[in-house]
Amino acid sequence: MISHEQTLVITNVFRRLGWALAIATTWIVGFKLGDYLIELLINHRFDSFLVNLQEIPGTLIFIFNLILGLYFLISAYGDFKWTIQNGISRKTLWWGRLTALLLASCGIWIIDELLSILDHPITGWQSMGTQLLILLTGVLTLQMIGNGFGLLNRTWKWIVGIGLPILFILLLMLLIQATIGLNIGYQYNAWFGPDSILLAILSSSATWWVVWGIYIIIVVVLSKFFNDRMQLRRD
Repeated sequence: MISHEQTLVITNVFRRLGWALAIATTWIVGFKLGDYLIELLINHRFDSFLVNLQEIPGTLIFIFNLILGLYFLISAYGDFKWTIQNGISRKTLWWGRLTALLLASCGIWIIDELLSILDHPITGWQSMGTQLLILLTGVLTLQMIGNGFGLLNRTWKWIVGIGLPILFILLLMLLIQATIGLNIGYQYNAWFGPDSILLAILSSSATWWVVWGIYIIIVVVLSKFFNDRMQLRRD
């Protein structure tokens, strides 16, 4: 049962997210239409103008997904500050934002699918379900990162925001070099090669569902951990 305070948090998230979506949509559609109309005035080809209009649904899909992810990436501290000022607890903030995230993701997914019909036929329930899971996973991940950044002041946001991607790239390069440097007898190794145990594990769909489930649990736990440790600050 959703409490009154949770409803306030959800309403606040939807209000801010709705404004962001409306502003972005107005700017993008206005810019696109202006560009197409100028092209129509220059070449007087109405058929080309109609073809260009078909690009707008695909652009809107991208913009909706981008704004949804960016909102939960950059709004963690703003939403936290709003809830504290209104006497709402961190626990209520967490459940309210999580509920809003799930509802908003499902809503954007439905809009995406409806807009996709204008460009191509429905791809099937399995493909649609996969797209929903990808969207939810991406937004949950961005919320976790945003909650983590909500703990940092402005200086540390720059340090972590620049340093972590560089560190990740360096570690990835070292891992690739170490993997290339391995000298494994694939033909006689039980864990590597065309008939290996590792390949059998990776080729199973159940393995990836388990990995996805573990990943989501880690993301949600970290997001909750960061949420519960936010503090008001001056920066």
